[in-house]
Amino acid sequence: MRQAQREEQLREQLGVAKAQRDRLRRQQLVMGQPALRGGICLQLEGLALPWLNRSPITMNVRSGERWRLKGANGSGKSTLLKVIAARLAPLAGRCRVRGRCLYLDQDFSLLDERASAVDNLHRLHPTISRSTWRTWLGSVRLRGDKALMPVAALSGGERLKVALLAVTQAEQAPDLLLLDEPDNHLDLDSRELLEDALSEYPGALMLVSHDETFVQAVGVSHQLDLSEPAKK
Repeated sequence: MRQAQREEQLREQLGVAKAQRDRLRRQQLVMGQPALRGGICLQLEGLALPWLNRSPITMNVRSGERWRLKGANGSGKSTLLKVIAARLAPLAGRCRVRGRCLYLDQDFSLLDERASAVDNLHRLHPTISRSTWRTWLGSVRLRGDKALMPVAALSGGERLKVALLAVTQAEQAPDLLLLDEPDNHLDLDSRELLEDALSEYPGALMLVSHDETFVQAVGVSHQLDLSEPAKK
């Protein structure tokens, strides 16, 4: 009886030690290199956004630059990202994207919520085996049943990890990454992973975020303020 109790206590201690080791083990996502090596990757000329009464936007974004879109709710931040991603048509003007552009919205709509993390990743990158995806999911602490349950059953931070794997483990990183408040509703673990991944991302970045600490952590150095109304 005592032997069985000691064995049970040992198993519990080993379980606690493993959990602590997993928490301390640094998560890392290594991005590939984008195709572009310098130059302009986004060009906006007199761009008028739908539903908004504001001045047309003219600007260039160069490879590797990090931009923050700033403004009050309803100022057009998400709308601009959707126009750049070709999900919405502008009222007027031109939007030219050079290279590969990837848009990651707050709902991670690139993922099928009915499918598992493994199935989603294999669908997006079929040349990578499911076993490899299981290994990479484990590296961001989505192990065992977590990797096989529907994405809809995962937390916001866990869905972010799946989406980041889809972005970072592609053969080629996007040349322009569009992020709409990706830091919303994240636990500390997921937030740190996101900050690390974005700080190492070599392409151009356009970001919507209200968190000044997060903006600084990912190295944003340019800003576009969309609060300016249309000129009369």
